[in-house]
Amino acid sequence: SHRQKKSTSPALQTKSLEKIKTILKYVEEHYADHITIDDMAAITFYSKSHFMKFFKLHMGTGFIEYLNDYRLTIAGQKLKNSSDSVLTIAEECGFEHLSYFNRLFKRKYGTTPGKYRSGLH
Repeated sequence: SHRQKKSTSPALQTKSLEKIKTILKYVEEHYADHITIDDMAAITFYSKSHFMKFFKLHMGTGFIEYLNDYRLTIAGQKLKNSSDSVLTIAEECGFEHLSYFNRLFKRKYGTTPGKYRSGLH
């Protein structure tokens, strides 16, 4: 029957919501680790491409963008609340390269991590 086009049943929506919760919780608990699309596909039991589509559909942003934004939010808090070096904070927030961290940080906050910390922005 052609009625089964795209009826999202409540059960299906609940299932999607559960998957999103699982993903977001995973990010919260593992943002300091190296997280790949492969990892996320594995925990959601989706293919990589389906996972990426699924996440974007429900969250309105790509997974890597979301992950980096989450990490940068934590990094901003750490910069304000600890005296750890920028490099240490970048590493604690899952960034492997300081240059990449600095670039993304500046894009989000409009200033460098050092200036952000000292309130010079």
